[in-house]
Amino acid sequence: MARTLPLQCPFCDNYLARPADINFKSIELTGGICRCGAVYVLDRTGHNLGEIYLDALGFLCRGDLDKSLSMGADDYDEAILDYNFASNTTGGRSQTEKTGKLLFVKLKAVDN
Repeated sequence: MARTLPLQCPFCDNYLARPADINFKSIELTGGICRCGAVYVLDRTGHNLGEIYLDALGFLCRGDLDKSLSMGADDYDEAILDYNFASNTTGGRSQTEKTGKLLFVKLKAVDN
């Protein structure tokens, strides 16, 4: 079994709060925001990554769904982690524990 770690942002290593229910404009998700600007969204089953991907991009774009749908892979960085909601940890996975997925998305810096 892989080692479990406390929930941290993969972009800045900041320790993060457990994902919470968020209702923002027309978006309903379970996730949060890191102080570095990354957003994270929980897929409890690990089988709905496409849906949470759209939610994360919409949330990152402050509810502007047109903008989020027009973004390309060059516009943001992403990371997906195995996540245990009960222990608020990432990494470890066993046959007896249910783990979900956390999708992290962060806008790339724009050069002026």
